[in-house]
Amino acid sequence: TGCGVLLGVSKGQFVALRGDPDHPTTKGLVCAKALFLPKVVYSPERLTKPLIRKGGKLVEAGWEEAMNLLADKFAEAIKTAGPDSVAYYGSGQALSEETYLANRLFKGGIGTNNVEGNPRLCMASAVGGYTTTFGKDEPMGSYDDLDHANIFFIVGSNTAEAHPVIFDRILERKQTGKDVQIILVDPRKTPVRRVADLQLDHIPGYDLAIFHAMAHVIIKEKLHKPDFIDKHLMFRRVVEGKTVDVTYDEYVQFLEGFTPEKVAVVSGVPAPRIIQAARLFAKGPTMSLWCMGLNQRITGVWANNLVHNLHLITGQIGKPGATSFSLTGQPNACGGVRDG
Repeated sequence: TGCGVLLGVSKGQFVALRGDPDHPTTKGLVCAKALFLPKVVYSPERLTKPLIRKGGKLVEAGWEEAMNLLADKFAEAIKTAGPDSVAYYGSGQALSEETYLANRLFKGGIGTNNVEGNPRLCMASAVGGYTTTFGKDEPMGSYDDLDHANIFFIVGSNTAEAHPVIFDRILERKQTGKDVQIILVDPRKTPVRRVADLQLDHIPGYDLAIFHAMAHVIIKEKLHKPDFIDKHLMFRRVVEGKTVDVTYDEYVQFLEGFTPEKVAVVSGVPAPRIIQAARLFAKGPTMSLWCMGLNQRITGVWANNLVHNLHLITGQIGKPGATSFSLTGQPNACGGVRDG
């Protein structure tokens, strides 16, 4: 979430942490992980020196010795096996500038393309979904949409424990807005379930069918936005690995194979719940939030596309509180890996 924090320092030591009330997105909120950070920093079990394996055991070493060993090993590998024998694996915790420097060193200096970062695991599907639907690989919404949404469509995300600061803002919105409701699409029994007004606890993998069924209901009950569709949307499908244009009518015909009754059989979610979810989604303003439950899978890009589809056919996009908003696990997952 990239929380804004204020640090308390006494006698040169970090002793306390609290949220920065003036921070534009987290507004003074922090999670338990942050509050316990002073204890973590000074834990006696925390490593403060490099360790080098000698005689089969890890022993403490000086920084110069460790860095020389690292450089020697890299040089030896490059000399004997070429530049592609080494690699850099980064993190979404790194700043864009740090990742840029690593790219310059490994790609420009050493000459290897073996540069990667762990946010690819969590963001690849989201990036693919955003790019193929909107042509740009980033969410167009912002955290401010949390304060304007009436419907929160949470998919494959244990927001309560994985993004507690965002979850606190959702709860605050739910307490202050009389029409605010939460739809949860998740087979797991997470703490989010306690505050959800409607849960679609599907058989894993069949949420894609549910998204199609919701689209079917929205169009069948004329909850879609024909003017928005005519003005802003084009429809495509993949045929034998190639993208081909189709008409809106062909899309509607395709959805006939995904009635709530048919999808209930394969997904394990009763048809009335799917219908209720579709009606609430179309009512809006709807903010969709998802995490690894939607992304880390072989059909992750398609799953992202189908959530975007729901926003587009209902016109729930580009307005306060109406956005499809991917959550990630690290504050610089976008800037560090893709833009770095």
